[in-house]
Amino acid sequence: MNTPHDVNQLTFLEHLEELRWRLLKTVSAITAATLLAFVFHRPLVTWLLKPTGSLQLIFTAPAEYFMVTLRVAFFAGLYLSLPVLLYQVIAFIAPGLTAAERRWTLPMLAAAFLLFTSGALFSYFFLLPVGLKFLVGFAPEGIAPMLSIGSYLSFAASLVFASGLSFELPLVLFFLSLMGIVSSAKLMNFRRYFLIVALVVAAVVTPSPDIFTQGMLALALMALYELSIVLIKGIKR
Repeated sequence: MNTPHDVNQLTFLEHLEELRWRLLKTVSAITAATLLAFVFHRPLVTWLLKPTGSLQLIFTAPAEYFMVTLRVAFFAGLYLSLPVLLYQVIAFIAPGLTAAERRWTLPMLAAAFLLFTSGALFSYFFLLPVGLKFLVGFAPEGIAPMLSIGSYLSFAASLVFASGLSFELPLVLFFLSLMGIVSSAKLMNFRRYFLIVALVVAAVVTPSPDIFTQGMLALALMALYELSIVLIKGIKR
C-alpha cells in the first residue's frame, strides 16, 4: 500500500514524464518545421531581401550563405511550430487553471500566433526598411555600401523575430490579469513608467542601434500597452 509520500512522489514523477514528452513533441515540431523552411529557403530569402532594393549584397566566405540560411530556416521553423509550442505549454499548465481560466486557452493560443505574425509583418514593412535606410545612408558620400548577405539576413531575421515576440505584450498582460497579478487600474498607474520600459525593450531586442527603428518599436509597444488596458477593462466588467 502506498503511503501519502509515495503518492506525492509518483505524481511528481508523472509530471516530469509529461513534461519530457511535451518537450520532445515541441522539439520534434521545431525540427520538422526548420527542415521544411530550409527546403523552401529560396523564396524565404528572396522575401527577406526585398527591403534591400538595389543594394549590392556579397558573401565573403564559401559557407556564409549556407550558414545564414540555416539560421533563417531556424527562425522560420520556430514561427511555423509556434502553435504546437504554445499548445504544449497550455496543455501542461491547464490542469492547474480554474475552469474560467481554461476557457481562455484556445483564444489565447490563436491570439498569440496572430500577434506574433502582426509584429513580424510590422518589422518587415516598417522597422526593417527604416533601419536599413538609416544605417546605409549614414555613411558619407564616396563610400559605397557592399553588405554581406550573411550579416544582412542575420540582421533582418533577428529584427523580424524579436518584433514578433515583442508584440506578445497584450497576451502576457491579459494572462497576468487572469492570474490576478495586474489590473487595468494598475496598468494605468504604471503607464508613465512603461514608456521607459518600452524604450529599454526596443533598444535590447532590435539589432539596429539607430533611434528611429527603436523609437518606432517603442511607440508600437506603447500602443499595445494601451490596447491591453482597454481589453482587460472591457473583459473584467
